[in-house]
Amino acid sequence: MARKLLLLIALLATLVVLGSWDNRRQMQRVLAEGYATTAQVTGAQYQRNMPLAADGWWPRLVEQEISVDLGWQGRDGKAHTFRKVPISDSLARGIVNGDQVRLATLPVKVLDDGSAVPVITSDVGPRLASLQTWLTVSGCLALAGWVGFAALTLFERRAAERGLSGGSATGLPPSRLFIGLAALAIGGFLAFSAWSENHPADAIGLGGEEVAADIVAARAIPSKDGGKTAYTVQLSWKDSLGAVHHFGPTVVSEAFWGRITQNGELTVKQTAIRYRPGDPQIRPVIVDDAPVQRWQSQVGMGLGLFLIVFGLALLSSALRHMRNVPAKR
Repeated sequence: MARKLLLLIALLATLVVLGSWDNRRQMQRVLAEGYATTAQVTGAQYQRNMPLAADGWWPRLVEQEISVDLGWQGRDGKAHTFRKVPISDSLARGIVNGDQVRLATLPVKVLDDGSAVPVITSDVGPRLASLQTWLTVSGCLALAGWVGFAALTLFERRAAERGLSGGSATGLPPSRLFIGLAALAIGGFLAFSAWSENHPADAIGLGGEEVAADIVAARAIPSKDGGKTAYTVQLSWKDSLGAVHHFGPTVVSEAFWGRITQNGELTVKQTAIRYRPGDPQIRPVIVDDAPVQRWQSQVGMGLGLFLIVFGLALLSSALRHMRNVPAKR
């Protein structure tokens, strides 16, 4: 029973990972290749009981609780519609009230190929954050489910071969078994989180614009428990239309902090950033600090992979130990 439950969890979580990854990939494609226009909300539906949509023959995960139907006039002169476009809770609160939907006009980016899901530009930030959470949580559940299913399958098969009653795992060293499973789970979580952060749908990945931003404030925040100090900056910049945007405080690396301050005082007033026009609330990327952040992600990836290998080695050792234990008569 436990093995079947783990298999079900692993399969469902894997499907959610694939669906969330595909949704993020489609968003990146539309934001990079699509054109900006406005779309009319023509309907809405709750997706909590059936979080799926069918675009032709290929199913699509609708990761949000509420989706909307959109209509717009395409560049090709034709009227286009698309059903079940996911929207975040923050956007839903403004246009959906119970069973009533406000037929609002929203800024979007679209492709007129009929298969690309329109992206509501004012909803990009919350949706990307939600997809990241879905990817991380479902990825960890999938890893734990597959590891647990494989371990139970191997242990029950080995126990059956040795004639142990009920297929129990007698003869397995519990310390190696549990430490190995824990190392696999923790390592998988670290590796998956680092991979997700190292391939973000950020301003660079979405074809953002590079501008010079003013550093209006910088602050070092000591840890209350004597740990590592956090460094933050606040940014301000103008877009191509002259509108002023602000972002922060946002965390920067210690190396970048050392380049812009001296004796704790801000000495560098500007830095190059990349941001995504249309939604400046997405965290901009500080160009000079990006390599350090990627390096930190690579460290997390390396540690996660090490723990995965260590956990597999412990599980392999536990199986060898079981094989060498004399069978019960």
